[in-house]
Amino acid sequence: MSDRFEAASGRRIVSRTSAEELGNLEHLVVDAKGLRVTALVVGKGRRALVVDWEHVSGFGPDAVMVADESALHPPRDDRERAAAGGKLELVGQRVLSDVGNDLGPITDVVFDPTSGVIEAFMIDDREVDAAALLGIGSFAVIVRASAE
Repeated sequence: MSDRFEAASGRRIVSRTSAEELGNLEHLVVDAKGLRVTALVVGKGRRALVVDWEHVSGFGPDAVMVADESALHPPRDDRERAAAGGKLELVGQRVLSDVGNDLGPITDVVFDPTSGVIEAFMIDDREVDAAALLGIGSFAVIVRASAE
């Protein structure tokens, strides 16, 4: 069963070992080449922490379970810092085809909550297969022209 970024946003992050709430999901970090979620950003601003996808033990409709508190860490590199600052957010990002046509903004992202694999991007009510993704940047998301 698929999930969507917009529905997951704000979901509680809970430690499986202590049952303590660790914060709320703010952003999902995506690997464009691997077409998958690689990490979650918990919290906002300078207090934002990151949990790598391999430490996510359950992604349910009410909460995301992580192994324990030690799974959260400060952003380690420029990419994680940009993601924590919301600069790599896919929802709202402009989509351009590789021939330069503006397809509109991404309104949602469909993904598999078990594996983190990105399945599709929503542009208004149109679904674009994630396999059409060529790149994600600060200016736009680029897809193959055949996705138009």
